[in-house]
Order: sequence, then C-alpha cells, then structure tokens
Amino acid sequence: MKTLFYFGFAFFLMASLPLHSQETVSNIDSLLKVLRKHPADTSKALLYQKVGGHYNVTQLDSARTFFEQGLALSEKLSYQKGVWVNRNGLGNYFERKTQYDSAMYQYERALDVVKETNSTKGFAVVLNNIATIYIRRGEYETALQFLFDALKAEETLNNRNGIAQAFNNIGVVYYYTGNFDQTTNYLTKALEIQEALGNYDGLINGYNNVGAIYDYQKQYDEAIQSYEKGLEIARSIGDRKMEATQLSNIALAYSSKKEYPKAEGIFQEAVALREKIKDYNGEAFSYQGFGQMYLNAKNFAKAKFYLDKAFALAEAHDLKLVKKEALAALVEYYEAQKDYQSANAYLYRYLAVKDSILNEEKTKAIAELETQYETEKKEKEIVAQRAQLAEKDLEVRRKNTLVYGGFGLALVLALLGYLVYNQQKLKNRQLKKEGELKTALAKIETQNKLQEQRLRISRDLHDNIGSQLTFIISSLDNLRFGFPDMKEKLSQKLSGLSGFASQTIYELRDTIWAMNKNDISFEDLQARIGNFTNQAKSASAKTRFEFVMDEGIDRQYTFTSLEGINVYRIIQEAVNNSMKYADASTVQIKISDTTDGFHIAVMDDGKGFEVASVSDDGNGLKNMQKRARELGGTLTLASEAESGTQVILQIPKKLVILET
Repeated sequence: MKTLFYFGFAFFLMASLPLHSQETVSNIDSLLKVLRKHPADTSKALLYQKVGGHYNVTQLDSARTFFEQGLALSEKLSYQKGVWVNRNGLGNYFERKTQYDSAMYQYERALDVVKETNSTKGFAVVLNNIATIYIRRGEYETALQFLFDALKAEETLNNRNGIAQAFNNIGVVYYYTGNFDQTTNYLTKALEIQEALGNYDGLINGYNNVGAIYDYQKQYDEAIQSYEKGLEIARSIGDRKMEATQLSNIALAYSSKKEYPKAEGIFQEAVALREKIKDYNGEAFSYQGFGQMYLNAKNFAKAKFYLDKAFALAEAHDLKLVKKEALAALVEYYEAQKDYQSANAYLYRYLAVKDSILNEEKTKAIAELETQYETEKKEKEIVAQRAQLAEKDLEVRRKNTLVYGGFGLALVLALLGYLVYNQQKLKNRQLKKEGELKTALAKIETQNKLQEQRLRISRDLHDNIGSQLTFIISSLDNLRFGFPDMKEKLSQKLSGLSGFASQTIYELRDTIWAMNKNDISFEDLQARIGNFTNQAKSASAKTRFEFVMDEGIDRQYTFTSLEGINVYRIIQEAVNNSMKYADASTVQIKISDTTDGFHIAVMDDGKGFEVASVSDDGNGLKNMQKRARELGGTLTLASEAESGTQVILQIPKKLVILET
C-alpha cells in the first residue's frame, strides 16, 4: 500500500478587520505602549485583537491573553463587534495550537454574534475559519459549503484580499478531493490577486500551494523554487509556523528526488522549529514525511521509528489526516517485512480512520489481505502434510521390502513369516487410518473455524452495514417524497445518493456471497451473472443480454472464492461500461474452453470508441487489469468507433493433482 504525502497545503486563518490574515505589526512596542495608556473603550477592544493577531504569528503563547482581555472588555461594553473579532482571534489561536474542538467553539460563538449584527465582513471571516476546521477533520463537502458562503460575502464587500483567501482555501479542498483541475484554477486566481496586492501572507500561502501542485505533477525542482520563495517571505516577517511548513515541504521534494541526506537535514530543521512553537499538526506531518522517506529508502528501522512518532502525535491530538497516512505507511512497512498478520491489524485501523473521514466501503481490502495471510498459512500446512505423507510412504515401503525378503528364507519359516507379515500389515493400516483420521479431523476443525469466521463477518456486514445503508436509502426516499416542493437539483442529488447506496448494497451482497463459499463453480457464476443481468434489464429495457457457455465446459469446475469474485467483478464492470457508454442493443457474455485455458468475452454492438484515447488512470479499467493479473491471466480491450466493444479475459486452468 503506497502512502500519499501531504505537502502541507496552507489555509488562511482570517483575523478580520485591517488584518488580511494573521499579520505582524511593524512596531509592536509602540502599539503596546498605546494599548497600556488607552482608555477602556471600544477602540481598545480592537487594539487587543490587533496585538493578539501579531503574537499569533510571532509568539503564539502570548496571543491568548490579549484576545481574552479584548473579549472581556467588549462584553463589559456590550460591544458586539469587539466580541466576535476577539472570539475569532481566540479561534485562530486554538487552531494554531491544533486544539480544534476549542477553536470550533470560539468560531461558533463568534458566528452567533455575527448573525445578530448581520455583519457581512463577519460572515466572510468566521465562515472561512469554520471551514478550515472541517478541512482538517476531513469533512470536505461541509467545508466547501462554508467556503463558498464566505466567498459570496467577500464578493459582496468587493474585498479582493478576502476573495483571494477564499479562492486559496477552496483550491486546497479540491486538492484533497482529487479534483486537480479545480485546484490549479482556484490557486492560480488566488496567487494573481495576492501578487497584485503585494500581500506577504497571501504570497506565502500561494507559493506554498503552487509548490504542492508541482510536487503532485512530479516537477520537483519547480516545487522547491516555489517553496523557497515562500520560505524567504516567511522568514522576513517572522512567521515561524509557515517557515516550518516551507522547510518540511522542501525536504519532501528532495526526498521525492531521492536526495535523502539533503532531505534529512532540512527535515530536522523543520521538526526542531515545530517542536519549539508547539505546532503538533505540522510536527506530526513532518514525522510522517520523514518515516515515508526512510520507507522509500528501505531503511525500515528508522521508518518505523518516525512513523510511530507521527501516529502517537496524531492520536494524542486527534489529527485524523496524519493518523490515516501514518497507519497506511505502517501497513506498507509490515507488508515489506512479510508480517501479514500485523499488516492486517493496521489495515483495520487505517480503514476505520479512513471511513471516519470519507465513509468509504472497506470490505474488499480487508478480505484481500486476510486471503493473502490465510493462503500463506495454508500453503505451509500443505507442505508439512506432504512431507508427513512421503515419510509414511517411505516407511511402508521399507517394511514391505523386509517382509518380501524374509519370504524366501526357507519353506519352514514361510508360514511364520506370512503370519508376521499379515499382522504387521494390519497394524500399519490401522496406524495409517488413525493418522488420516486425525489429519481429517484437524482439517475439518480448521475449516469449521474459518467458516464460522466467514459467517460472522458476513452477518456483521449484512446486519450492520447492510441495515445502515437500507436506513440511508429509506431516509433519502422519505426526504424526496416528504418534501415534494424541493428544488429539482436537490431531488436529483438525493436520488443519486439513494441509487449509490442501493448499488453498494448489491455489491455488498456479492461480496458476502463470495465470502460464504470455499470455492465457486461455473454453475455458481452462471447463476450470479444471471441475477446481475436481470437487474440490468430492469435498468435498461432496450438492451438485450445473452449468456453463452461452451457445452464442453465442466460446470462443476471450481475457482477459489477470491478467484471467483474477481472473474465476476470483471464481467460486471464490462457489462456496466457497455450499459453506460456503448448505447448497445445487445450485450453478450461468452465463456469458452481453449487450449490455453478459459476465454471469457463481454461483447456489445454499441458505438465503440478509440482504444488509444482511453486514459490509463481510469479506476474501472485499472481495477479490471489488476484482477486479471491476480488470476494469472490477461485482459484485452478491443473497440472501434461504430463497431462495438470487446473485453476479453484469458485465464489459465488450475493444475489438477490426482491422488492415489
């Protein structure tokens, strides 16, 4: 399992009022003197916020006191603007301390005041900051809703700097959701505005995020140049947190170039700075990047050390993104050590964190790793059993040789030898049967335990995930029919979600069907494919489905459950593609027996396409090819415009061992 580096995308934490982001004050000593002598009025409440914003960048631990004093004075004066700007500043402080629950509490209290005063500027600032918390928690769809609301408020104010900040954060969210075209679009627009304004904070974030895009595109030299521009600005204004971010990203880029010694030195500098300013989120990401670097360099001892440190920090401060990536890297580490049992344990934990962020279905990945582990264990047991059988066979041969040799000694001893031989033969048979019985009982017990485990997992999947998905479908349908006047776009969205959940249930049932079988025959596959095509007919009445299997094929020929589900998924994906894209009137599934193995073809008479235009990055084709490789076979795609499409799977037959 390959781990994705997070290159430290930078968010804007908006401090409000004259501060563009968290900006420093050029002469803080003079401002502090003014603050001490200033009367306790509304202006002083705003001065507290401004000084706190300065220390949020330069000396974080000093910031909290000024915000709290500003908040106390504002509440005493019933000055609503002072209340929300100082609460927002406290939210910035807690967010930089990676105390996200405390930060969200302050932002939500600030938003309550903003709603009471109907402050457009307040909405823009606070909504943006609430969105950053959802981003750090991995709740991207919710974050985008807040960010676009913040953008609308900034556009109402015609605040170019605020618009640039919103563009930047929207671009970051699109990066994490994998929409890189939108990422580049929004980050470029943000950087253009910040360059025109000469905003240092904006330029640091812009150069950082553009560098991250270069990193994703593997243009590492360009990425380093962009990060170094951000580093220079961060050092010039004394923003140590962004200085550490740029150093960490530069180190990751050098690591990607395999310049490990140089990367290590820069990593150490970034970690030391983050430890000093107590930036736990950034520190955890640095350890994660450090561990991944050593994993790539095959230095497993150091990799394990730094990955453990990253995971411990993420666990302590509920940093889900770092926790997910650290667990993924630890799975990769244990797989490299061929410790599949530990890898499986960490995979469970990885999927739990991943599901809490993106709510993705995880049964298939778990089943694959479990199968790999169980297969290795079974192979060892088979080797041991064969060795025992060979030893017993050799023992029987030796005894038979002695008996037949003694038969020719003398006619007088013939009867005695015959009796001894029969007695010994009977004893050998008895011993052999006892051994075979013990082996059979042990084998049956193992199979029963495996079957019980399969059934338990199947029941859990059916009762828990299945029932939850059914509840989601019911809830979505109730929403659609309970609110007939809802907008068409929302209704379509709910229908799409309901359909997606229904499809997930079908796939879950297919997985449970495979898990409940030790092996899968052609007869089983034919029945399952028949069920699938019947469902497909109801979805596309104009398409006719044909299933053809050569008469010479043994219907009782069996695959393992993993092989069977792989064959079924390839056929299912090919039929789905024909229904979605081909506009075909006939889809035929044909299984043939050839000298090279089994030939499985899914053919349609649709409009076809140019094969050369198909992207290798498509998940559907990539998954089909991966499954074909796991079967030891090949997958071929043939299509021409207006001539239909053929997906051909060629898999070898298993070697059948005849027992005597």
